[in-house]
This record gives sequence, structure tokens and C-alpha cells, in this order.
Amino acid sequence: MIKHIQQSEVLATRKPKAAVAHVYFDYKHRARQTPENILAQLIKQLEFQKEYPSTITDMPPMPHIQPLYDRLHKQCKRPVFSELQGMLLSIGEGFDDVYLVFEALDECDETTRRTVFLPLITQLSGSLTREGKTRFKIFVTNRPNCVDIQNALEPRALKLPIIPDPADMELVARAKITVVRQKGIRISVQLEQDIVSAIVHSADGM
Repeated sequence: MIKHIQQSEVLATRKPKAAVAHVYFDYKHRARQTPENILAQLIKQLEFQKEYPSTITDMPPMPHIQPLYDRLHKQCKRPVFSELQGMLLSIGEGFDDVYLVFEALDECDETTRRTVFLPLITQLSGSLTREGKTRFKIFVTNRPNCVDIQNALEPRALKLPIIPDPADMELVARAKITVVRQKGIRISVQLEQDIVSAIVHSADGM
């Protein structure tokens, strides 16, 4: 998905006025994926896609970030969520279009993290350019059983269910069985068929 957006005609023709940033919510790294760290990650990705006039030699490497860093560094503090949120919106104003991808949002902790991110996503989706166009184009992937995500996004979002092709699932299952056979484990043709049929049937679109 990220590669598709990066190679799209929109980014190719409008660069540097279009940018893309993404976050993958990995359940293994929930402790590190705080709202502040996620925002910082998005800010870093967008800032590195901005272009500044080469004639400006005394400008700090990241003019949007440097003043906040200098102030907090002296106080031995880290930026709070509201400061990072404002910075993200400010950096976004430097682009005509900003594509944000939040992958596996359902893996973000429901009780402590998603309650923060969902209002942020709603706010970003309502951010407009001077021409009245939506500045942040947001793509979210999640499992369909997350009621809070559905309730937050459904009023504005287009929903695209992704259902795997049974033929693809069968190919994956048979490939795994081939690997097992290569290890010397005997699996009859009938047992292989039973395993594949059971997996495809039990998957039920997952």
C-alpha cells in the first residue's frame, strides 16, 4: 500500500506539494507506540519530505522542530501530545496533500491509546486547505470487529472490506504443507486435501 501511494501519479506530479507518512501498529511494540511517539514518527517522516530553498544557509535543519527542541531540551522535557499535534498540523500546511496511513489500528491499545488517536484522525480528516479541499488523506486498516473504530470513522470514511480469495488461501496452505514434507514428515494426498479444506472453510474471510 505504501509503495503504491509513493509511486502514484499524484505524488510524482505534485512533489514536493504532496507527501506520505505511515504507522504500523505492532502489537509486539505496544509499550513503545505511545501517542507521542507515533506523532513524532509522522512528523519526522513529513519533515524529511519538505524542500527548502538552497540559498538559505543559516536555517536550522528542521525549522518547524528546532525551536520546540531547543526550549524543551533546556528544561529536560519531552513534548506533550498537544504540542506534537500542533506541529503535525503546521507541517501539513506546507503540502497540498498529505497521505497518512495507519495500518493495523486495531492493534493499538483500545483503552489507553485508541481513545486518543481516533479523535486525532477525525480532526486531521477535517483539516482543509485554503481552497477548501481536504489536506490530510487518511487510510486506515483494521479488523471489522472494532466497534469504536467503526463508530469514529463511519460518518466520514469510505469502507472497503478486504476478503481473501479462497484460491490464495489454498495456495498458502499447500505451500506450508510442502515445507513440512521437505522436513521428512509424511502427509498423504487425502490428508493434505482435508487440511486445506478445513483451513479455507474455517478462515471465513479472515
